Amino acid sequence: MIKIALILTIVIAVIAAFIWYISTRDTSALILDQEKLTVSINKNLSSLNVEEVEKKSLEFNTLQVKQTILKREDESLIVLEETATDDRYQYNFSTPTSAYMALNAREINIIFQSNNLYFLQAKLQSRKMLNVIARQSDDQSLSMLYGMNSIDFQQIISDLTENETRLENELTPDAITLSDLKNALQTNWSTSLHAIDGLITSSDKE
Repeated sequence: MIKIALILTIVIAVIAAFIWYISTRDTSALILDQEKLTVSINKNLSSLNVEEVEKKSLEFNTLQVKQTILKREDESLIVLEETATDDRYQYNFSTPTSAYMALNAREINIIFQSNNLYFLQAKLQSRKMLNVIARQSDDQSLSMLYGMNSIDFQQIISDLTENETRLENELTPDAITLSDLKNALQTNWSTSLHAIDGLITSSDKE
């Protein structure tokens, strides 16, 4: 009886620890719903009023990409890219590295990170800086929102953290904003990016 009671106590303790771990983890979202784009961490959120200007889809053997160009109230553009791999494949690297590869960047700096939501600055091949919010809900999906100025970028971080966070790296203030519809898309999705550079790999799922 003592042994059974001990086992039950251990099981209850493990379950309680697991529940505590789940409850203390940050949950995040990056959602476009009609004319509102919302970024959230736990109960804190930041919303942008947007208008959909153009939508494109790219299809590869291993990956599907949905690109949505959005216009803000000040007439500037931002881009939301939502991607998902085929069931037999998954992203091979961390979120910052995947963003670095998709943008063909020279370098990428983490400005702020909470669980699976990253605020990044990518130095493009043009040497210009691009503000990027990237999120992976799992190994088979990656969403990126980019193109806002650094003031708005900082404001979103402040909204989500209630001004109670220190940035991991210094925020470059002169990041580019997007205004030309023809040149709004900054990513470089290609078959070679998957097959040769290894952005996408076979999934362990059967």
